[in-house]
Amino acid sequence: MTAKHDAWERLDVPAVTPSARAQAPVADPAPRLRLRRSRGPVLAALDGGGDVFQRRMRDVLIGATVILVPAVALNVWVTIVGFDQLGATDSDLPGFLGNDTGGGIEDLAVWSAAVFASFLAAVVGHFASLILLGERFGNRASLGRALGLTGRRLPALFAAWILTHWWFPLMALIVVTAKPEHVGVWLFFFSLLCWVSAAATLLVVPAMVGEGLGPFAAAKRSWRLARLRFGVCVLFVLLATLLAGLLGLGIGTLVPLLEATGFISLGGATPIVQGVMLQLVVLIVVPLIALATAQVYVEIRIAGEGLDLVIEADSAFGSRSTEQPAP
Repeated sequence: MTAKHDAWERLDVPAVTPSARAQAPVADPAPRLRLRRSRGPVLAALDGGGDVFQRRMRDVLIGATVILVPAVALNVWVTIVGFDQLGATDSDLPGFLGNDTGGGIEDLAVWSAAVFASFLAAVVGHFASLILLGERFGNRASLGRALGLTGRRLPALFAAWILTHWWFPLMALIVVTAKPEHVGVWLFFFSLLCWVSAAATLLVVPAMVGEGLGPFAAAKRSWRLARLRFGVCVLFVLLATLLAGLLGLGIGTLVPLLEATGFISLGGATPIVQGVMLQLVVLIVVPLIALATAQVYVEIRIAGEGLDLVIEADSAFGSRSTEQPAP
């Protein structure tokens, strides 16, 4: 009886006491990165940029403000100097280095402010691309890391800006030096040139961030991507400009509207307050458009190169390329 009992106990041991391998918890597979395709990449880009702006608002606004403070301060100074020189009712545009403008310092300041703001917008674009691409590709970039990486790439960003915006200082100089009756015509041609050039070079900074490219390689890469969906780039620039203009118009007319309705009375300081209010638009619009631009980069790579399929294949079979789609 005892021998039979011992035999049954030996048979029960494997069932009662599982092996150590069976006891080890099974690790859950790593979450797979999924990108969604969109039939409307332009609206998807604006929506995606707004989504990241909403979720990372504190980091985005603080980082963009740190970068844009010099340009905002220069713009406010230009507004004050121009108001003091011309007066609140003077509609004439002074000539560059003309005798009637006190040595032309106002015009030089306007030109410097426009050029400097254009370069800092590219810097904000790098910062915003780090934030958005990090969110999209599961490599979240903190505020400090994004600012640090952007600061270290300032020379490369300046080289990329010169390479793709060399015409901007020249056109700004032409507008500033033009006679008042010719300013409107020059601004019209300037707007067309900006529209086409911005579409062709839209993806330079996101390519620098997303693929770790230098200025020249990023410019070539941007043009190749833009050619895949040039209509998307052109339409995005148009809608982004329209969005910025509507925000600027709404906030710019707020002060005169409040004065007209009797809520506030600023007297002769109204143009200065208006100029300061417009700088608040810059601090919101520039990072928002920069985030949307980085999302356009993702949308075009998905639609034109099948980036989502590449990521799915790498997830299933292992990566065979050294390119990193995110910072």
